[in-house]
Amino acid sequence: MKKRITIKDIAEKSGVSIGTVHCALSGKPGVSEETRLRIQKVAKDCGYRPNAVAASLKRKTIRIAAAFPGPTEDNRFFFTYVWEGVRDYMRTMSDFNVELLEVQYYDGLNNQADELTDLLKHTEVDGLLTMGYTDIREKVAIQRFIEKEIPVVHVGMDSPQSGRLCCVQPNYQIIGRTLAELIIRQTPKDGGILLCAGDAAVPAHYLIAQGFDAYLEEKGLKNPIYKIHTNKIQQEDYNRILRGLQREEVTACCSVNARGSVMLGKALIESGKAGQMTAVGSDLFEENFDYLRTGVFTNLLHKNPYKQAYLAGKYLVEYVLRGIRPPMDTVYVGSEIVFQSSMSMYEHGEYKLLF
Repeated sequence: MKKRITIKDIAEKSGVSIGTVHCALSGKPGVSEETRLRIQKVAKDCGYRPNAVAASLKRKTIRIAAAFPGPTEDNRFFFTYVWEGVRDYMRTMSDFNVELLEVQYYDGLNNQADELTDLLKHTEVDGLLTMGYTDIREKVAIQRFIEKEIPVVHVGMDSPQSGRLCCVQPNYQIIGRTLAELIIRQTPKDGGILLCAGDAAVPAHYLIAQGFDAYLEEKGLKNPIYKIHTNKIQQEDYNRILRGLQREEVTACCSVNARGSVMLGKALIESGKAGQMTAVGSDLFEENFDYLRTGVFTNLLHKNPYKQAYLAGKYLVEYVLRGIRPPMDTVYVGSEIVFQSSMSMYEHGEYKLLF
C-alpha cells in the first residue's frame, strides 16, 4: 500500500517549511504567489490529498437538524424510510464532527411550524433538512432559518420561493404519467378508473394526479376517472373508496399516496374485486408488500424516500462543510414500478443498495 503523502513530504520536496506549505495549500496570506504556485504544483504531482478527517477535528461541531414527521402510526408508511436515509448518510460523516439533531413533529400540537420555531429559538444549527411548506405558518418558520443564512434543503416536497438551497424529490408529474400508461395498457377502452388522489393541497399528491390526467388527454383517451381525495385513514373515506370499487364500470384502480393505498387494498378485498382488476398501490411498507404478494395489487409505486433523504443530507453537508453547491436547483430522484416478481429487490432493506 502506498504511503500517504503528507504536508511534511511536500515541504521537503519544495525546500520550504511545513508552515509555508500549510499557508500555500490553504490559501492563507504570508506566501508569495510564485511560491504558492510552485508548492501547489509539487502537491499535485505527488498526488497529495488533504486529510479531511484531521481537518474536521480542528473545526467546531457542525449541527445539521432534520425535521420530519415522526415515523409512527400512519406516518410510518413513508417517513420510516426518510429517517433511515438521513441517519444512514449522517453515519458516514461520524468522523467529520458532524452531528444530527432529530426534530420529529406531528399534526396538531408539536407540528412542523412549532417545532422549527422552537429549534431556531433554543438551538444553534448550521443547516436544516425538512419538507417544503403547505401553509403560512410553516412558510414563516422555514424562512426564519434562511433569513439567518442557515441553508435549508427540502426533501420530497418543494417550496422554491422560500430561498432554499435545493430540493430532492421525485418528478411527480412523470410518476402520474407512468401510472396512467401502466394502467391504461391493461384497461378496456371505456373502462372506468378509480384514482385515490390524496390531498388536493399537497403537491406530492396533486401533481401525480395532474400527470395522470395529462397523459390521458394527450393520448385522446376518454376513460372515466373517479377521483377520491383523502389523506387520512378513516371510515368515511374508506366507505367512499369501497363504493367506488363497486361501480360496475370501474375496471382498474390506483392510489397516489400510502394512506390511500392501505384503504384501497382493504376495499379491494371486501368488495371481492381483489385479483380481478389492475390495481396499483403507492410506496413500500409491509401492508403494501402483503397486498402485492397476495395479488390484491398488481404493482407498487416506489418513490425512493430513502434515496431522497440520503442525497439531501449529502448535498446539505457538502455545502456547509466545503461550500460545494448541489448539482442543480431541483434534484429529481427516479421512481420505480415494483412487480410481484421483483419484490425481493426491495424487501428487507435491499432498496438501500439500488442507487
